[in-house]
Amino acid sequence: MRATHLTRPGPSRRTLPGLALCAWLCLLPACQDSGPDGPGTRRWTYRAIGGFSMGSVSAAFLGLRHHELFDQLVPLGGPLELAGMMHTLQTEVFGGFCVPPEGGRMCPAPGAGQDYEHLDLGHGMGGTNRTGMLQAFLGAAIAWGNFMSVNPAHAYLPPGVPEEYLLEPSRFCEEPVRLEGFHDWRYNPDGALPVITFCDNAGSTPGAFDPALPSTFPVEIALAVDLDGDGRRGPGEPVLFWGGERFDDVGADGLASAAEPGHDPATNPDPSGDDFAPLANPLGTEGDHTWQPGEPYLDLGLDGVAGTAEGPWDVGEGNGVYDLNPAIVRQQDLYDPRRLLQALPEEDLARLDFYLDVGVRDHFRFRPLMEAFAGELGARGRPVDVRPGFEALLEAGYEGAFDIHHIDWSRVGRDVFVLYGDEQASAADIQAGDGGHVGTATQLMHRFFGMLAFVSRTWPRPDLRPLSPPGTAQVLARTYPSAILGGERPYWIYLPPGYAERPDTRYPVLYLLHGMGMEPELMTTSVLFTEPWMNEGALAKFIIVFPDGRCGQDCVAGTFYVNQSGRHLPPRRYEDSLIQELIPHIDATYRTRAPEELPSTVP
Repeated sequence: MRATHLTRPGPSRRTLPGLALCAWLCLLPACQDSGPDGPGTRRWTYRAIGGFSMGSVSAAFLGLRHHELFDQLVPLGGPLELAGMMHTLQTEVFGGFCVPPEGGRMCPAPGAGQDYEHLDLGHGMGGTNRTGMLQAFLGAAIAWGNFMSVNPAHAYLPPGVPEEYLLEPSRFCEEPVRLEGFHDWRYNPDGALPVITFCDNAGSTPGAFDPALPSTFPVEIALAVDLDGDGRRGPGEPVLFWGGERFDDVGADGLASAAEPGHDPATNPDPSGDDFAPLANPLGTEGDHTWQPGEPYLDLGLDGVAGTAEGPWDVGEGNGVYDLNPAIVRQQDLYDPRRLLQALPEEDLARLDFYLDVGVRDHFRFRPLMEAFAGELGARGRPVDVRPGFEALLEAGYEGAFDIHHIDWSRVGRDVFVLYGDEQASAADIQAGDGGHVGTATQLMHRFFGMLAFVSRTWPRPDLRPLSPPGTAQVLARTYPSAILGGERPYWIYLPPGYAERPDTRYPVLYLLHGMGMEPELMTTSVLFTEPWMNEGALAKFIIVFPDGRCGQDCVAGTFYVNQSGRHLPPRRYEDSLIQELIPHIDATYRTRAPEELPSTVP
């Protein structure tokens, strides 16, 4: 089906009539295109920023925090709502243990689909191995800070672990640190059991921990409860995760749906309208994995046990406020796209356009996080056009494969969200990656081409002139000087056909950020398909810049394009370098279009 699907916020006790009226009024073109310079005008920077996976969340937070630099945000397949991601990490990736814990046994929550000892690695190109998946979250802790515990002496290590262990990581396995007096309301309420550093392994079964194999991969950011006292984490021995104080996620009214007056699941499942649903009711507060004023909580600190505030790692006991792990607070303030969207002033939101996609069975559980961001955008008066697959973008009557020549932009909304993958895919197609984190090879190409087509159609006065004879695109490996990071930093740049042939023409720029495990130079090969489309005028001509987000010695999986919290070396300012050095370098070195204010009627 190729019908347009408009997602609008559902009923919520936080949705006021005046807010709803304003939201509908802002669908009018004059309101939609109004900017800080006045009604009926829009300031264009001729820059867009997008990315895949790690690059997706980075593109979203960079684009929202530095919104004055960009026109379009095109994050693809990333965690655009970090509260939901932390919930998945705590309950599934680093969770699923029995309460009270039982050696040799796991107790995953119903419907979870994974636990710490049986990780979901996905299929096709989006799959990885067990230690590779764990390594990705170590990289997130280097970028954002340790979200699993609190250590006032170190942003990355758990409390009580000497910093010299980072210089000899094998010591996590060979000489595990043993700590006494660590309480945890689930797994060690009386503090009688020791907690230890530990290592992990990748068993022969994909995603599974194998206790029969040597554990040589240090899980540097975590501590485990040593149930049997042998100094090694064995099967069923729980991993500690101190994200925030205990609370009941029952909504701002303080009541679970079942306890609300008039509740009848058959006829009125949520009488107060406060059940959170990412697309249908993004303003709901019940079940949103975030503490809200009015929700009951226990003021017992992060360990959830009374009378244990003597340790500096147990934040917040008895202080009269709800407390989170400080690293998660930093995430929310700086890197959570949904929260940044909530705080974005209306006039700044009005001049941004959004294109999103995610696989229907993304094994990182990014689908609901992308949906939450799309739902929040709709709640801000920007209903998102949700499409079930790339084919749903095509013109009516066209039955061929996805082709940007046949996208019917007249029927496509301003902001677009593609859910790719067949909900009813066969087991063989799922194994090949259908609807996965990356998708099949064909879906990956469609993701790239759909995003480029959206960017092409959005800028005013696009350069759609056919080139005859055809021009030649160039992909160049270059560096820029970085005083912030020290030395020369690599990037790759795509110069469109016509760049060399028309020396007086200036071009918009798309900054495209790669994900973990991706090579920026390999990403450039996909843009070679765009050369004929730009030559013929099916795509506007624009520059594409591929920054390098890979790690040096200061991280393990990817930079996340942030100003790091750090590991064993001084934290590095990757965000500042990209914004303050790379973008000015591109503008000074290549023929980019200068920002300008135009009437909203300019096509």
